[in-house]
This record gives sequence, C-alpha cells and structure tokens, in this order.
Amino acid sequence: MLKESIVEICILISKYIFLFIIFMFIWSGYKAVLFERKKDIEAYTSKIFMQRGLIILLHILGFIILMINSKDMAELWQIAKIGSVGLIFIIVSMISTFIIYKKSDAILWNCMLFLMDVGLIMLQRLEPATAQGQIIRYLIGMIVMLFIPFIFKVIPKFEKFEILYLVCGWILLVSPFLLGKKQFGARNWINIGGFSFQPSEIVKFLFIFYLACSLRKYRTVKDVILPTVMSGGYILVLVLQRDLGGALIYFLTFLILIYLSTSSYLFFFGGLGGASIASVIAYKLFSHVRVRVEAWLNPWKEIDTKGYQITQSLFGIGTWGWMGSGLTRGYSKYIPVVTTDLIFSAICEEFGNLFSIGIILIFLLIILRGIMIALRCNRVFYSLLAAGATNLIAIQTFLIIGGVIKFIPLTGVTLPFISYGGSSVVASILIIGILQWIQSFYEMKEEVEG
Repeated sequence: MLKESIVEICILISKYIFLFIIFMFIWSGYKAVLFERKKDIEAYTSKIFMQRGLIILLHILGFIILMINSKDMAELWQIAKIGSVGLIFIIVSMISTFIIYKKSDAILWNCMLFLMDVGLIMLQRLEPATAQGQIIRYLIGMIVMLFIPFIFKVIPKFEKFEILYLVCGWILLVSPFLLGKKQFGARNWINIGGFSFQPSEIVKFLFIFYLACSLRKYRTVKDVILPTVMSGGYILVLVLQRDLGGALIYFLTFLILIYLSTSSYLFFFGGLGGASIASVIAYKLFSHVRVRVEAWLNPWKEIDTKGYQITQSLFGIGTWGWMGSGLTRGYSKYIPVVTTDLIFSAICEEFGNLFSIGIILIFLLIILRGIMIALRCNRVFYSLLAAGATNLIAIQTFLIIGGVIKFIPLTGVTLPFISYGGSSVVASILIIGILQWIQSFYEMKEEVEG
C-alpha cells in the first residue's frame, strides 16, 4: 500500500511538472524569437539552451514515471533501455545538427525534438513495441536528414529537374495499384520484403519541388495550366486510393502555393469553390466518404460502430479536464488506432488539455519559423519550397487535430513527429531538414556578403 501511495503521489506531482516544462519551453521559444530580432545573441543562446535542458528533463521525468509504474523487473529494464537509447538519441541529435547545419534555426530543432520526445513517451506508455520501432524510424529520418546539406551542395540547381520530379512522382503514386495493399481502408501502402511504406509520403517532396520549379516561372495564366492539371491528377489518384487525408494535404498545399506565386484571389477562391463541388460529388460517389461525414455529424447515433472511434477520442479529451489523469493513469489504450491517428487524444487524457494546448503552440512556433524562412529567401524557387514544406506540416497538423476534436471529419493522417509511423515520421523530419538547409544557406550567404 505504501509503495502504491508513493507512486500515486509521484504521478500527481508529475502532472504539474510536465505543465511547467511545456510552459517554460514555449515561453523560452517566443522569448528567443524576440532576442533574435534584437540581435541579442547572448540572451538568445541562453533561451535555446534552456529549451534543450527542458527537453532532457521531460524525457527523464516521463521515463521515470513509466518505470515506477512497471509491473515487474523485465518491464522496468525494457523501459529503462528505451529511455536510455532515447536520451542518447536526443543529445546526439542536438550536437550533430549543430555541427552539420551551420547557422540553422535552433528553435526549430528544439521544437521538433520536444514533439518527438512526447511521442516516444506516449508510445512507450501505450504500446511498448511501437516505441522501439519509433526510435529506429527517428534514427533513419535523422541520418537521412543530415545528408541533405551535402546533397544540396553537390546538386545546387534543383530547380532544373522539374520533369524528373513530375515523372518520379507519378510512378510512385500509382505504384500501390500494382504493388500495394489495403490498410485502414486506404490502398496507399507498398509492402516489399516485409518492409512497408506509403509512396505518397515520398511524393510530398517531389510534389513541392515540382510546384516550386514550375510556379517560379509564372508570368501568365498559361503558366499555371500544367501544374494545375498535374496536381489535380495527383489528388484524383489519392482519392481513388481512399487516402482522403493525403488528397486534402496535396490540394491545400497546391492552392496555397498557387496563391503565393500568382497573388490571385480568383485562383484561390476558385480552387476552394471547385473543391467544394468535388467534395459533394465524392460524398455521393464514395461510401467511405459518407461514413466519415456521418460519423462526424453525429457519432453518438452509432456509437458502437461508425462513431466508436471519434466518441472514444472525445471521452479521452473531456474526461480528465485541464490537468489530465496523469501519465499511465488514463484509459487511452481503449481508443482505436490510438498510436497513429488519435495519439493527440491520449496526450489530452493523460497529460491534460493545458499541456495539449502547449503542443499546439509548439506546432504554431514551427509554422512561424517556417514562414520566416520562406519570407527571407530572395530566390522564388527556395521561397516557394520553404512555403510548401511549412504548409505540409501546418495542414497535416490541422487535419488530424481538427479531426480528433471533431472540428472537421477525421481523415486518418498522422500527427507530425508524435504519431507512430514509418514513412510519415521520416517525411516530417526531412521537411524540417529542407527548411533548415534553406535557413543555413541564406544565413551563411548574408555572413559572406556582410
């Protein structure tokens, strides 16, 4: 009884410490932005190191709570092993990104690592096997990302490969029709020798590279016809594969980049109007679209079937209030597909809604830094590329959090950096790598010119 009481007290206290950690992390991040504008390097650096210390504190505290709640020694050692590997990964990532990405955005790195750490803690809590796989995916993503500066240095004229991006994108996107398998209702996965991945996650990069290449040359309406047709084809393929979340991400990214390159309200609102008509047609033609919409409009009507997933998500978010149940004390395991689609609900339930609002603010900070990187580029290609990369993160975050809280129909995409996944996790890390390379490129260029 004494041991159980001590554990309960530790979990209770940890709720407030977790909230303090995320509050201080966000406050330090926004203060760092202000110090950066004032060119107060010493104060900026102190806030960056404070954020890094808070990430390490979050990690250690999270895994201590998981360890004291373990059932036996075997589970305790397994948690300790994952925790130790995760801590080493965080520290090595902080050092390696600083060395390889010269003059990169430290705030952006810290936000990414904080979200990744929250994801690792939650996955270890919900499904330990996924935590082990997630570290491997984090490692693959970071290793590939560290090669981005070398790739851009060897091939400096990426805007010259417009046709290559387009052709490779089509080949990958249609490949699930020939080699794919159906998963979670969508036929957008490929399984080769036990290794599965979503081609659409790779095509995201080819898509924004292609759009940045083609739209940088915009002069007249004729210049947007081919990109529009090709983007429409991509979106149609994703709809046929029943990847509605992917189709929305592609469409909104295209629409925003079209507007940024043309400054035409006609194109923007015309695209929204066309999308509205297409949505009505899709609702009439595809049964899975109707199921999603009906579950969104009234999940309580069929709470045991179509509405079960979203109602469990809402129960998780609403049951424990602002402070949450405490890590390990919720019932998040009962939420269907919780490690991939609905991990935000689990965070709300166990860390609390205030902590979850903090997660949203961290995503907003990432988006803010991405927009700033896009604005400072003096070459249209890199500006559009940075804007496209930022929008991929922003749109995907909005779609999944909006779906989880029943603001919009649930689309089944993953929460960047946090949800369990293979190609989606790696893709999110590489998006940050692209933004950081553009940031580094212009920082070093200004330093040379200065």
